[in-house]
Amino acid sequence: MNQAQLDRLAYDDPDEYIKQEVIMAKKERAKQMKEQGHDEEDIKSEVWHRPNQWCQGTCGGFLTWEAHNAGLDMCWSCKYEDMD
Repeated sequence: MNQAQLDRLAYDDPDEYIKQEVIMAKKERAKQMKEQGHDEEDIKSEVWHRPNQWCQGTCGGFLTWEAHNAGLDMCWSCKYEDMD
């Protein structure tokens, strides 16, 4: 999906836009990790085996399944950081 299609989705279907934006971010993150020398197992656990939901904290990553299933909008490390 290119940027023009994403821009159109932002108006037509905002929920699908967010989903596609997250998928593109995951692909970019996986590419960066591969370039930095991470192995496929690390990339799978850090990127692909997580829900398609952004962490609303300061880490800029994706939620874990545990945080997602608990109904949190932040990963646990951001949650603890926010408590300080």
